[in-house]
Amino acid sequence: MAKFDTSSFGIILIFAIGAALISSGYAFESAVSPAPTEDDPYVPLEKCAAKLTPACGDEIFAGVFGNGKVTDHCCYKLVEMGKACHDRLVDWMLSIPDFGEDAPKILSNSAKIWYHCISVVKGVAPSPSF
Repeated sequence: MAKFDTSSFGIILIFAIGAALISSGYAFESAVSPAPTEDDPYVPLEKCAAKLTPACGDEIFAGVFGNGKVTDHCCYKLVEMGKACHDRLVDWMLSIPDFGEDAPKILSNSAKIWYHCISVVKGVAPSPSF
Protein backbone atom coordinates (compact mmCIF):
# COMPACT_ATOMS: atom_id res chain seq x y z
CA MET A 1 0.00 0.00 0.00
CA ALA A 2 1.33 3.42 -0.86
CA LYS A 3 2.00 5.74 2.06
CA PHE A 4 0.48 9.18 1.74
CA ASP A 5 1.31 12.32 3.70
CA THR A 6 -2.03 13.32 5.22
CA SER A 7 -1.05 16.98 5.43
CA SER A 8 -1.09 17.19 1.65
CA PHE A 9 -4.60 15.77 1.29
CA GLY A 10 -6.27 19.19 1.15
CA ILE A 11 -3.82 20.53 -1.39
CA ILE A 12 -4.12 17.46 -3.63
CA LEU A 13 -7.90 17.54 -3.36
CA ILE A 14 -8.08 21.20 -4.39
CA PHE A 15 -5.68 20.73 -7.30
CA ALA A 16 -7.41 17.56 -8.48
CA ILE A 17 -10.84 19.18 -8.43
CA GLY A 18 -9.44 22.22 -10.23
CA ALA A 19 -7.79 20.02 -12.85
CA ALA A 20 -11.00 18.08 -13.35
CA LEU A 21 -12.96 21.30 -13.78
CA ILE A 22 -10.46 22.72 -16.24
CA SER A 23 -10.12 19.52 -18.27
CA SER A 24 -13.88 19.24 -18.55
CA GLY A 25 -14.15 22.83 -19.73
CA TYR A 26 -16.48 23.54 -16.84
CA ALA A 27 -14.27 26.28 -15.42
CA PHE A 28 -14.37 28.21 -18.70
CA GLU A 29 -18.12 28.26 -19.35
CA SER A 30 -19.60 31.68 -19.92
CA ALA A 31 -21.37 33.60 -17.20
CA VAL A 32 -24.69 33.17 -19.03
CA SER A 33 -24.65 29.38 -18.94
CA PRO A 34 -27.38 27.74 -16.88
CA ALA A 35 -26.77 27.18 -13.18
CA PRO A 36 -25.27 23.78 -12.41
CA THR A 37 -27.58 21.15 -11.01
CA GLU A 38 -26.96 18.81 -8.10
CA ASP A 39 -26.35 16.08 -10.70
CA ASP A 40 -23.27 17.90 -11.99
CA PRO A 41 -20.39 15.59 -11.05
CA TYR A 42 -17.98 18.41 -10.13
CA VAL A 43 -19.95 21.09 -8.32
CA PRO A 44 -21.20 18.94 -5.44
CA LEU A 45 -17.73 17.44 -4.88
CA GLU A 46 -16.16 20.89 -4.82
CA LYS A 47 -18.81 22.12 -2.40
CA CYS A 48 -18.27 19.07 -0.22
CA ALA A 49 -14.54 19.67 0.06
CA ALA A 50 -15.12 23.32 0.92
CA LYS A 51 -17.21 22.36 3.98
CA LEU A 52 -14.19 20.95 5.84
CA THR A 53 -11.27 22.82 7.29
CA PRO A 54 -7.86 21.60 6.08
CA ALA A 55 -7.11 20.23 9.57
CA CYS A 56 -10.36 18.25 9.66
CA GLY A 57 -9.80 17.05 6.10
CA ASP A 58 -6.40 15.75 7.19
CA GLU A 59 -7.85 13.99 10.26
CA ILE A 60 -10.65 12.36 8.31
CA PHE A 61 -8.27 11.35 5.54
CA ALA A 62 -5.88 9.79 8.10
CA GLY A 63 -8.78 7.88 9.64
CA VAL A 64 -10.23 6.61 6.39
CA PHE A 65 -6.97 5.80 4.63
CA GLY A 66 -4.89 4.89 7.68
CA ASN A 67 -5.29 4.46 11.41
CA GLY A 68 -5.87 8.06 12.47
CA LYS A 69 -8.51 9.18 14.94
CA VAL A 70 -11.05 11.92 14.25
CA THR A 71 -11.60 14.53 16.98
CA ASP A 72 -15.07 15.47 18.17
CA HIS A 73 -14.71 18.88 16.50
CA CYS A 74 -14.00 17.27 13.13
CA CYS A 75 -16.80 14.77 13.66
CA TYR A 76 -19.20 17.70 13.90
CA LYS A 77 -17.76 19.10 10.66
CA LEU A 78 -18.04 15.72 8.93
CA VAL A 79 -21.66 15.20 9.96
CA GLU A 80 -22.46 18.78 8.97
CA MET A 81 -20.93 18.05 5.56
CA GLY A 82 -23.25 15.04 5.21
CA LYS A 83 -22.96 11.36 4.37
CA ALA A 84 -23.48 11.86 0.65
CA CYS A 85 -20.51 14.24 0.52
CA HIS A 86 -18.38 11.95 2.68
CA ASP A 87 -19.17 8.97 0.45
CA ARG A 88 -18.51 10.92 -2.75
CA LEU A 89 -15.12 12.17 -1.52
CA VAL A 90 -14.08 8.66 -0.46
CA ASP A 91 -15.27 7.19 -3.77
CA TRP A 92 -13.36 9.87 -5.65
CA MET A 93 -10.17 9.09 -3.72
CA LEU A 94 -10.67 5.36 -4.41
CA SER A 95 -10.59 6.16 -8.12
CA ILE A 96 -6.89 7.02 -7.67
CA PRO A 97 -4.91 3.83 -8.43
CA ASP A 98 -2.73 4.09 -5.29
CA PHE A 99 -5.80 3.72 -3.09
CA GLY A 100 -8.12 1.49 -5.14
CA GLU A 101 -6.39 -1.75 -4.24
CA ASP A 102 -7.24 -1.21 -0.56
CA ALA A 103 -10.91 -0.42 -1.24
CA PRO A 104 -12.47 -2.94 1.19
CA LYS A 105 -10.41 -1.68 4.15
CA ILE A 106 -10.91 1.97 3.16
CA LEU A 107 -14.68 1.56 2.79
CA SER A 108 -14.82 -0.20 6.16
CA ASN A 109 -12.81 2.61 7.80
CA SER A 110 -15.03 5.19 6.13
CA ALA A 111 -18.19 3.58 7.54
CA LYS A 112 -16.65 3.23 11.02
CA ILE A 113 -15.66 6.89 11.06
CA TRP A 114 -19.05 8.02 9.81
CA TYR A 115 -20.95 6.06 12.47
CA HIS A 116 -18.46 7.05 15.15
CA CYS A 117 -19.01 10.70 14.26
CA ILE A 118 -22.79 10.27 14.24
CA SER A 119 -22.55 8.85 17.76
CA VAL A 120 -20.36 11.78 18.86
CA VAL A 121 -22.80 14.34 17.45
CA LYS A 122 -25.83 12.59 18.97
CA GLY A 123 -24.07 12.12 22.29
CA VAL A 124 -24.15 8.33 22.13
CA ALA A 125 -21.14 6.35 23.31
CA PRO A 126 -19.32 4.81 20.32
CA SER A 127 -19.07 1.05 20.06
CA PRO A 128 -16.05 -0.47 21.83
CA SER A 129 -14.72 -1.82 18.50
CA PHE A 130 -13.76 1.67 17.28
